[in-house]
Amino acid sequence: MAEPPISVDPLDRRLLLALMHRPTAPFAEFAEGLPVGPAALSARYRRLRRHSVVRVVGRTLPGFDGGHAYLARAQAAPAAVARLAAAVAAEDNSRWVRISRDGSELMCGVVTHDPARDPVLVGLPSEPALRSLDTMELLHVWGAVRDAVLRPSREIDALDSALMAELAVDGRGDLRGIAARLGVDTSTVSRRRRRLVEDGILYFEADVHPAALGGTGDAMLWMSVPPGRIRTVGAALRSRDDVRFTAATSGRCDLVSHVQVLDGPALVDFVDGVLADLGVAGVEIVPMGRSLKRNAV
Repeated sequence: MAEPPISVDPLDRRLLLALMHRPTAPFAEFAEGLPVGPAALSARYRRLRRHSVVRVVGRTLPGFDGGHAYLARAQAAPAAVARLAAAVAAEDNSRWVRISRDGSELMCGVVTHDPARDPVLVGLPSEPALRSLDTMELLHVWGAVRDAVLRPSREIDALDSALMAELAVDGRGDLRGIAARLGVDTSTVSRRRRRLVEDGILYFEADVHPAALGGTGDAMLWMSVPPGRIRTVGAALRSRDDVRFTAATSGRCDLVSHVQVLDGPALVDFVDGVLADLGVAGVEIVPMGRSLKRNAV
């Protein structure tokens, strides 16, 4: 796995963990119990963000407002995987693109309004270098917040769309700067932002460099779950701080989760403890490596 572009010390890691749990909380809340104050934490965040170690982003659920969300897993020789991953990352509709730690597998998320014409979904099956390909539609995604919705209950106007685009780039962006760029006053931006969150349209996540937290416990888990347990297991997994993403899928597996724990032994503990207690019938663990695209919206 590629190392972060700058050194990350233990205090940086504590800040990153705090942002993962509460992406938009004031730095004053993070400073409680730490040896530095809010201004120092803010400076650390700006440094980490400037070097692409962390970015807080405003997001909608995959497939929001009529889109179709898919995951693809493509296996090939490492050189072919690297080439294909770069090509997929260059497509506007790819949401994230990663390579497994051993280099033999490409994994990506795609959101499209026309699956039959989508360049990724149509292009990958015709790639002669692939040894195998699984394409799965996301049937249900458990959002970072319980009330996130796929279909808005109201019209999203041009100002809402422009604000969402701003927050997709920087979810902790200065509201005065956003207001100036949008040509409105700061109170309008604040009110609109709050309403987007309250209506379940927008939520926030901290997008952290995969290697910044240390260890090797970064993995995708592809799970088989007995009928009658899918929603219960999915909701239970997504409620955990060490689970970054969970969805029910079509295809060979029933659920997929992205987990970030400390190391390999912690992954085994997660499977033997958490998954066993939830009644998961089978699991494939794929340790994750290089990231070519993270949390595009």
